[in-house]
Amino acid sequence: MSKPDSGLFTGTIGCRASFSFAMENELYASVLHWVDTKLKELPSKTRRKINTVCVAYDETTDKYYYGYNGGYLKEGYIRNPKLFGDKDTSGLLPPKSLNDFPVGNCAEVDAVNHALNDGAELSHLRILTIHTTKKLFGVYKPACENCRYAFKGKIKANYSGWKGYKT
Repeated sequence: MSKPDSGLFTGTIGCRASFSFAMENELYASVLHWVDTKLKELPSKTRRKINTVCVAYDETTDKYYYGYNGGYLKEGYIRNPKLFGDKDTSGLLPPKSLNDFPVGNCAEVDAVNHALNDGAELSHLRILTIHTTKKLFGVYKPACENCRYAFKGKIKANYSGWKGYKT
């Protein structure tokens, strides 16, 4: 954006796109760093089962939350009722899986669950998900049918897209 002699700013139409691109790059770098540092701290038995990692960014608090597939199986894991439901109400996740994986298994669910447990609002979250297998390491992974059901239209942005849909 530049300010010409007239005193009016020009180029403002591209500012949103520039912000979005910069945010996407920041999230990508952040999730790669997390994989490189924190994921290595997990026991090797757990690490071998992880093939997907997600970062959720809360734009109001500037906090990052990370999750991986199967994260909800950790001992002592606190399932946020907004996602998983409780005895009286159903959560955002589908009641029955829409694919071959258990409901709640996804890295996106793990990351968003951490954010919600910390008081974040869904509408303020931006997510980005990557593969962590040797063959596809770092490649964006679109959210599956279960995550699309739970999060599409409810979170601020999903930079890695929705399975079967372009972002």
